[in-house]
Amino acid sequence: MQNRLTFRHRRRHLAAAVTAVLALTAGTALVATPATAAPVPGPAVGQKAEAIGTLPQDARVTGAGATGFLSTVQHYDTYTTDFLWTKYADGSTTVLNKPNTSFFGTASDIVWGHQSGSLSFSMYDMNQSGNPVGGVSMNNGTYVRGAIGSALVTTTEDRNTGAVSVAILRRGPSGAPVSTPVPGIPGNANLIKVALTTPGTAVIAYETGRDSTLRYHLAAVDTMTGEVLETRPESSLELTGVALSPTHWSWIEYYYIPDGTPGVGKRAALLHTAPRGGGAPTTTDLGLVGAGGAMHTGLLGDWVTYTRTGGFQSTGTSPYYPLTARPLGGGTPVKLLDHVVSAVSDTDGSLVVRGGSLTEGEGVYKVTANETGGTPTVTKVATSNTPTALGIVSQDAAPTVVDLDKNQGARFSWTLTQPNVEGSFTLRHTRTGKTEQIFISTTDGTANPDNKATVDWSGKLVYSSIAAYNGDYTWDLRLKPRSGIGPELRKTGALKVVRKAAAHDFSENGTPDLLARDSAGRVWRDDLNNSTSVDGVPTTDHKLLGSGWNIYDQIEAVGNVAGAPVSDLVARDKDGVLWLYLGKGDGTFAPRTKVGPGWKAYNKITGGSDVDNDGKADLFATDTSGVLWLYKGTGNWQAPYSARTRVGGGWGVMNQITATGNLGGTAHGDLVARDTTGVLWLYPSTGTGTFGTRVRVGGGWGGYTQLVGTGDFDRDGRADLFAYSPGGGSFLHRGTGNLSAPFAPRTSIGVYTAGSTAHNPVI
Repeated sequence: MQNRLTFRHRRRHLAAAVTAVLALTAGTALVATPATAAPVPGPAVGQKAEAIGTLPQDARVTGAGATGFLSTVQHYDTYTTDFLWTKYADGSTTVLNKPNTSFFGTASDIVWGHQSGSLSFSMYDMNQSGNPVGGVSMNNGTYVRGAIGSALVTTTEDRNTGAVSVAILRRGPSGAPVSTPVPGIPGNANLIKVALTTPGTAVIAYETGRDSTLRYHLAAVDTMTGEVLETRPESSLELTGVALSPTHWSWIEYYYIPDGTPGVGKRAALLHTAPRGGGAPTTTDLGLVGAGGAMHTGLLGDWVTYTRTGGFQSTGTSPYYPLTARPLGGGTPVKLLDHVVSAVSDTDGSLVVRGGSLTEGEGVYKVTANETGGTPTVTKVATSNTPTALGIVSQDAAPTVVDLDKNQGARFSWTLTQPNVEGSFTLRHTRTGKTEQIFISTTDGTANPDNKATVDWSGKLVYSSIAAYNGDYTWDLRLKPRSGIGPELRKTGALKVVRKAAAHDFSENGTPDLLARDSAGRVWRDDLNNSTSVDGVPTTDHKLLGSGWNIYDQIEAVGNVAGAPVSDLVARDKDGVLWLYLGKGDGTFAPRTKVGPGWKAYNKITGGSDVDNDGKADLFATDTSGVLWLYKGTGNWQAPYSARTRVGGGWGVMNQITATGNLGGTAHGDLVARDTTGVLWLYPSTGTGTFGTRVRVGGGWGGYTQLVGTGDFDRDGRADLFAYSPGGGSFLHRGTGNLSAPFAPRTSIGVYTAGSTAHNPVI
């Protein structure tokens, strides 16, 4: 036998529905088994409906009749609830809101209104004007436990004996309330559920006893006479979902699977079906049912349905979120909807479901028995105009250019169709392939009412361990619903990171680098990339650049020589030839090019400061007679320096000179020099290639083998000085911006620690 799953969109009249079908083959019978088979997927996308009702996304269906359905929308910010009645015929919606009044109804066009604290209940016929058509009033001690169409189920406790009597209360022909007793419910009953899933017969679920004697019961009650037609055997298991049809029962019982902790377990469920009249039940062990609301079951002709409600907004998964139908006589389960928020029965026992389909979207669906006995028919009767699949409503923040000189990072933000998501945002630097991955996990709709997914990028890469490089990036957003309902959402984009060229930066990430040669002739690069370490001092990323550098007797970082945004390097060989190594921007260097011979006349070389304020890095050298010479940068890597000009004599007393960049607060670079007695002097640049009156920094600098002008080491906007000696370790002298006292007291840093591999030079 083949079953046909029908999926119709509601137009102005149900008869005008358009149908899409999917053929399914019947399978094994429904028998006692440890788990159900996975349901067959639902139908393909059908045609778009012309005119159906529109509801807010967070609406829940709470009642349904022949002409329409009742839904509620809770506003958690104002602690109010809207009550809406939507008609099938034209999709129009009536707002029932009255001050301090709630509305409810079951399987009828009758809706009951009740004001908190009142003993009176007003009756509204929604098939007419929607105005009150009558009502009933309770006596003190009588409580309404549920509605069954145009009647109410009540309980009254005897003040003397404590016994509880159950009755069906309705408005009589004269307008006076008429109470019909239900004598088949014992006096010690506690009603836990009242349902009307088949015309004329209500199901009352109740419990008796407590603790070890606690038992759950089901009773089928004639809604007119109050007669208990039949009961199901008592159970000690917790009971929730229950349905009754003219031929069958179905209900859900819960049990707990221990997880090793005494008294603690995970919730599992049993689905029971049984023929009316006392037939033996068939039980299916659903096993662990996962997160979400309560299990719901329904009966539609020869089919039983089951679902775990509330999954769409859940933070956990469950295999039972889909609304699934299965033949009572056994067969392959079929998925009707991908999830259910709420489900109620209408006047003929059909289900009216607030839920969603990945192909049809969010809305209200009517699920009815198939007249031919096949798979139940699904008809969309209202929409919330939102997809069930996770989607993006708007991209609120996704910068295409990020200036890391102005901001420490960037914010990316999207408004989604759902509040509860998890996933990741991955940023990838195109040139190097290095990435930063940020994990995303949003909470429930109350905590995330705007359905936002927001990523704050710190401007770092590789799990926030290195500063981001300049240049092109791509980003990849991957999100999935935490409920597991629907596929992963993916969106990609691109951006460019920019910042001004930083002094002594070979990797184009805005932080200084140090180069150091060991005794074997290998050169290492330490990227001082972390400006927010615990002790306030940057840490390093230690990389080997290459070997064979022992052929040079001087190596010097000279700043940006060729106009690129990264620093370059010069090295003098033992024959006095000067070579230029252009920085590639990834921390490595291009093959060397020859600057020229004749550089053996100089015993000290330094570079990197722009002393004439023309935007190009300049180079200084002292000859053996103590004269300081200036080589102005040209910006042309093929001829990087113009002819030398004499700065002045007397520099023979200096055993180290270091270009530092701007120390004194001017717009141009300065120079520091250490004399043979260990005194450090600052030579402030005038901006013309000469220096002003030197400033004595202080004594005690003779213990350092290397002084390096690293630029802004600690990211405070001022140039700093790095000092190193193999026996003493490495130190940072932070710049103050004060010409008369240009450096703060030194701070020990862990770039090259005392006693570690000796380096010469460190540049």
